[in-house]
Amino acid sequence: MSDDGRAAWPSRGVQRVLGAAAPAAAELRRRGWEVALVPPATSDDGLWDGLAVALGLPGWFGRNLDALDEALGDRVRPTALVLACWTAYARARPERWEHLLQLLQERADQDGPPFVVVLAD
Repeated sequence: MSDDGRAAWPSRGVQRVLGAAAPAAAELRRRGWEVALVPPATSDDGLWDGLAVALGLPGWFGRNLDALDEALGDRVRPTALVLACWTAYARARPERWEHLLQLLQERADQDGPPFVVVLAD
């Protein structure tokens, strides 16, 4: 177990898990992570709404990749961003999904509090 109680879950990067998002989120919480569980989305509005609620972002959140990157950079605790049924958005908006995934991977690779993205089925 690590010093901060997060046990053996990877502390950075994008991880795909088989199964539903809720059990993965519960396990991460149990291990001490701050978990932002994003519900399934098939539209840009649905994705931004889900991210804003899951991350507790203010109403003036910009709903774009630059604003998301800034908001993630402000995190001070180890954070796990769990995306439920991520394939629905990836199929509906493949180009935007690729940009989002790239941003999340880059954010996970940066110094600072641990940040992991969990892609759940």
